[in-house]
Parts: sequence; C-alpha cells; structure tokens
Amino acid sequence: MDIKDFVGLGGIPLVQALVALTKTSLPELPARYYPGISIAWGVTFNIALAWLLRADLRVSVVVGVVVGLAASGLFQYAKDQSQKLTPQG
Repeated sequence: MDIKDFVGLGGIPLVQALVALTKTSLPELPARYYPGISIAWGVTFNIALAWLLRADLRVSVVVGVVVGLAASGLFQYAKDQSQKLTPQG
C-alpha cells in the first residue's frame, strides 16, 4: 500500500457537495437513498482518482465506500448541529 491509495479521503467534502447537488436535482428522491448515493459518489470519485494516479483499484473501492459513509455521517452531523443552533419558536 502506498500513501496515494488514501488520497481519496480528502474528497469527503466533495462527495458531500455532490450528494447535495443530487438532492437539489432530484427533489422527489426519498431521503433513505442519500447514504447509498453518497457511497456511489465516493466510489466513483475514488475510482476516477485511482485511474489518474495509477493506484490499486481494489483499495480505491474500499476507500470510496469509507468516503461515502464519512460524507453521509458528516452531513447528518452538520444537520443535527444546525438544528441545535436554530431557535425553536
């Protein structure tokens, strides 16, 4: 394993932005599909990055799943924190 196999972890905010773009593009999509979409974007991003960097494809798929799960969790955390900051009236 090389350090370039894990460069894709920096794409978590990008995957989160792509999921947000997907949500605005497909507003009728149920929320239960967002984690799967996040994982799909993470895997797609990391496969493309592996192709560019000539990294191991299998490791990139695993890192893509981790990125997708992390982006999904980061979104949920940010959503929970913003609801705590919003005054309840």
